[in-house]
Amino acid sequence: MLLQLIIALTLMLAFSVSHADQAPSAAELDKWFMSDDPAPPSQSADSDLIFIEPPTNKIPLHSINNITIKPQSLKNGWVELQQCYKQLDPVPEMEVVYQYKNLRKLSITSRKNIKLAYIKNQSVQLEDVSRNAELCISAQVKNFYINKNGTFTLKNGPYHRQFLDGFFPFHLTLKVTYPRDLLRFMNSKPKSQEGFIVTHTENTLLINSYFTGKLNTEISFKAQMKNR
Repeated sequence: MLLQLIIALTLMLAFSVSHADQAPSAAELDKWFMSDDPAPPSQSADSDLIFIEPPTNKIPLHSINNITIKPQSLKNGWVELQQCYKQLDPVPEMEVVYQYKNLRKLSITSRKNIKLAYIKNQSVQLEDVSRNAELCISAQVKNFYINKNGTFTLKNGPYHRQFLDGFFPFHLTLKVTYPRDLLRFMNSKPKSQEGFIVTHTENTLLINSYFTGKLNTEISFKAQMKNR
């Protein structure tokens, strides 16, 4: 089966999952969609972003991202990333490819229901992926930008899950931790709304979203004045 999911993380950092066999027939696709396999419940015909209610019939792919902005990030733009994927599709082979050049220290931190997983260049190679499979990685990425007006922007995306010419539901959890004595949260794009919930405290921001299509996020901060 030639099955390609494209799940992007961080700005221009593409996560690509490829299952390498022959392209499925229409009958095979219909059987797969109607089976009990943890496949997404519906498909969008284009890449337009649509926020949706959490699917109730099948659990969509879930990307859980924890990004830590450190004091030195304000100078060099590098942040720490911990990322897990849940509900990966059961297939014999899968390739997770990170295509953004500003990525370093990619490593596998855990796996579940995956017989073999290893790093190859800027990719994670998976073999014998079973149902309810999970993969977690850690890395450093450079996606924290200093703007001309002195503010800062953390850019992520596009997040998307693509199969052939269509897009499936995607569940994104994004938690950003930042130094509260140096940064203050300003706003997010998209803004908080139904299907894209944004909550924040003094030093954390949490996004929980269900959508189809492609999602890009921008989280803006301003410098926090230190108490004198």
